[in-house]
Order: sequence, then C-alpha cells, then structure tokens
Amino acid sequence: MSYDSEISLKNFKQNHDLNFDLLSDTEKVMGTAYGVNKYFFFPSRKTFLIDEKGILIHVFDTVDLNTHPRDIVEFFNNSKKVANHETIH
Repeated sequence: MSYDSEISLKNFKQNHDLNFDLLSDTEKVMGTAYGVNKYFFFPSRKTFLIDEKGILIHVFDTVDLNTHPRDIVEFFNNSKKVANHETIH
C-alpha cells in the first residue's frame, strides 16, 4: 500500500518486473485504518503480511530498508518450520 498514484505504482511494477499488484491509497483511507499516518505528509513505514484469505498474519512495525527483504523471507521460513513442527534456532 502506497500513497503514490496508481499510474506511478504501475510503472514501478513494470520497471521492477514484479509479479504482484501494488495498491494505491492516495486518499490515505487504509493508512488511517492501519494506523500508519504518523507524520503530516508521510506514513510511517510498516509491513503488513496478509494471507490469501485476507487474514493479517504478521506486522513488521519497524522496517530496516537494508535488511527488510531478508527479514520477510526469514519470517516465512520460520513460519514453515513451525507449521512442519521443526525446531527454530
């Protein structure tokens, strides 16, 4: 979810060859609902992981841009281990 326009997000998706859609919230409706409108013009950066059924499964309240992709992958890998009853170290 981004406050950027749909056109801007469509271009970003194409430029980065993403295989999923990016959602635009130019009116800041979802930003308000999810409590990310921390600053006057800019939202606080958070990641909400929502499954295919629309259920919120995890919130990253803080995002380090240098490690965030790895943090998300690690979360999913650890979730699979728990689902498979494996030990997480």
